Amino acid sequence: MKKQIDLKKTKVYSDFVFDFLNENKTLKDFYNLSFDIKNFKKQLDMKKSFPLLKRNILVKELMSQYSDIEDKKVLNNINLLSKESTFTITTGHQLNILTGPIFFIYKIISIINLCLELKKKYPKNNFLPVFWLASEDHDFEEISEVYFRDKKINYLTKSKGSVGRMKLDDFSAFLDEIFKFFHTNNLAKRIKKIITSAYKDKSTLASATRSLIHQLFGDKGLIIIDPDSRNLKKMFASYMEDELINNTCEKFVNKTIKSIKEVYSEKYTPQVNPREINLFHLDVNSRERIIIKDTKYILSDKKLSEKEMLKELYKNPENFSPNVLMRPLYQEVILPNLCYIGGPSEMSYWLQLKGFFDYHSIVFPIINPRASVLLITPKMRKKINKYLINENEFFLKKNEFINLNIKKHSDVDINLDYLKIALKNQFKLLDSIVAKTDSSFLGSVNAQKKKQFNGIDKLEKRLLKAQRRKMSLIENDLNNLYNEIYPDDIFQERKLNFIDIYLRYGDTFFKSLFNNIDLFEKKILVLDIK
Repeated sequence: MKKQIDLKKTKVYSDFVFDFLNENKTLKDFYNLSFDIKNFKKQLDMKKSFPLLKRNILVKELMSQYSDIEDKKVLNNINLLSKESTFTITTGHQLNILTGPIFFIYKIISIINLCLELKKKYPKNNFLPVFWLASEDHDFEEISEVYFRDKKINYLTKSKGSVGRMKLDDFSAFLDEIFKFFHTNNLAKRIKKIITSAYKDKSTLASATRSLIHQLFGDKGLIIIDPDSRNLKKMFASYMEDELINNTCEKFVNKTIKSIKEVYSEKYTPQVNPREINLFHLDVNSRERIIIKDTKYILSDKKLSEKEMLKELYKNPENFSPNVLMRPLYQEVILPNLCYIGGPSEMSYWLQLKGFFDYHSIVFPIINPRASVLLITPKMRKKINKYLINENEFFLKKNEFINLNIKKHSDVDINLDYLKIALKNQFKLLDSIVAKTDSSFLGSVNAQKKKQFNGIDKLEKRLLKAQRRKMSLIENDLNNLYNEIYPDDIFQERKLNFIDIYLRYGDTFFKSLFNNIDLFEKKILVLDIK
């Protein structure tokens, strides 16, 4: 039986996202349909009018992007996209080196498993998992770090501009640094071969990332799409024209933000604030925001009129790139998509977009967070069992976690709550006496009350500190265990790289994820890996 943790006990999500997951009525205007398998029938009906012409362009483009990959299952899936009964389930992420944090993997398995569930429920339709390569991002520093064997390893480059177009210069030196930690067993040889094959002789980070993801999940029929494409952007050009002329995204997103703030007031901070123009212009070594000043569009050192700007857009649509708020619209315009699976922060900005989608008459997809997984190794499980730890306790602050479990195993009762209860009752009696005699004494009584309670708190802390010294071995175990959950004080799934886990557990690790991830359960999966 698999173990799960109720999201309420984790504080992984903001109140805003948590309310969305719980279908709070105050948020009903900010999305279309909730994540329920029955709602996919409604979504299918709304999306069935997706134009055949777009499907054909999509198939042609994907076949071109896969021209160097021979894989029957993926190619068959791509061809299925030409059928009106075929729809996509999408996730996406930045082009992290070697996939970056392990939740990258959880995202992909989430959509693959969801497609299988939907096929069972709606057998007449095809549901294809699609990974959206965020190849047009520009912040390479953010994605260049790999956390491996408790070490941060960075790939340094002088390249600028769109990360997907970035040339992989001197990448072998970076790989050699990673491979230093590999053993010589079959598992290590296999993953080393996969990595080397993915990055060797690949011209760009986008092509290398595609190769790596394909080698890991191609057998599951995963389709990887690179949106940095002239043909795909031609389908989106009219929407970019509207953005350039009318600044529609800013208008509608700001309106939505205002509406959400009316409900959440100070508790809500927008995940992303829109700009006047939510597009970038791409060049060989740059990715620049498009701004307008005195009726002129500014592109580097050029100033273009509206007519000149639109001419440039339709002549070279590949040089225009939607930002984080326009990207979801781009995705839904070019794909017969039913659902987007993302991280908690992605849910936040998707919920800012419903009005913007409605303006463009584009069906708003069902959205839901990816799977969240807490990995427990045999070594960790041994400590958990030894100290009778409940997995919910891992979502306490570190000091709270250690104190709680020190108290559990202390041979003396450090918890002085019983004294506080007795003291409370005594002061309650004293309060009634003061009330019947002279209420002017009440201030003195309250001061004494505060002093006594503070005294007990201090005593409890000193006792705990003394006991911790006596129980230093237990504390050390608890500290090490907590650090496995939060390496560098960051939740495990946002730090670990999958390679580190794969080298120890191989394909059984992936099989466990596929066998246990179920998005409809809406809980954090606690997965013992063996």
